[in-house]
Amino acid sequence: MVILLLIVVAVTWLVRGFYDRLFFLEGQVVVVNATAVDHTIRFAFPAGEVMEVDLEAGNSFRFGVDETGEGSIGVTIDGTRREDVGYVTSMNGMVVLTIDEDRVIFSQVSL
Repeated sequence: MVILLLIVVAVTWLVRGFYDRLFFLEGQVVVVNATAVDHTIRFAFPAGEVMEVDLEAGNSFRFGVDETGEGSIGVTIDGTRREDVGYVTSMNGMVVLTIDEDRVIFSQVSL
């Protein structure tokens, strides 16, 4: 009976972690192109993970990052290094990156 109780507790703990990750949008990144032209945008996270997105004018794109590392996100737009923005850690809420005409805006949503 004790072994069965321990198994139920362990499974419940794992399911709760999955639920939190899924519904609290941990590791989710939303990119918004707030310009009037299409762009190829490359993001380099501190842990070394790189994501490249072709984003049409006025559209958005969402993707997940498992390991962000700790530090700022490097942003390259159309092959030109733009800037390093924000600060991510090992546990993040949803990150929103807005590409504007002259800057990149970093926002983080915490639930």
